[in-house]
Amino acid sequence: MRRRDILLALTAAALTACSRPNGDDASENAPTGPDPAATVQPLYDPYLAEGAQLPALEQQAPWSAAMLASLREMMARSQAQGEPILDFDPLIDAQDYQLTNLNVTTDAVVANSHATVRANFTNAGAPAEVVYDLIWEDGGWRVDNIRTSRWDLRAITAG
Repeated sequence: MRRRDILLALTAAALTACSRPNGDDASENAPTGPDPAATVQPLYDPYLAEGAQLPALEQQAPWSAAMLASLREMMARSQAQGEPILDFDPLIDAQDYQLTNLNVTTDAVVANSHATVRANFTNAGAPAEVVYDLIWEDGGWRVDNIRTSRWDLRAITAG
């Protein structure tokens, strides 16, 4: 009986040592600065608003300087070739859209460096997932790449 009491006391002490005061279970490890998902979430507003006009791809996101340069180079090559290099909208992984059930979450963050954000939604009845790689640039999160399991925007623009 005494051994059991000792084990219970040790277990209670270990649990107490591992718990955070005042129920604050995340504040010590929380990243500082704005949530990267807050940069991606508004990109979908035009797709969710009926009759909204979509801006040109160059204006659709706060692109990193490197990604914006790659997009512009790709568009110039596309114009010179007289055919599209990118023939779908990478934000929705499709040409046409009827978006519902949007859920944008931050997967990983290294404060003031880089982050990964995942957008899940239903497009015309089919589930879709688009992953954003963001970097911290000029005092804010910038989209440095967009990808799915089938394609990578940075690779397309470099092609």
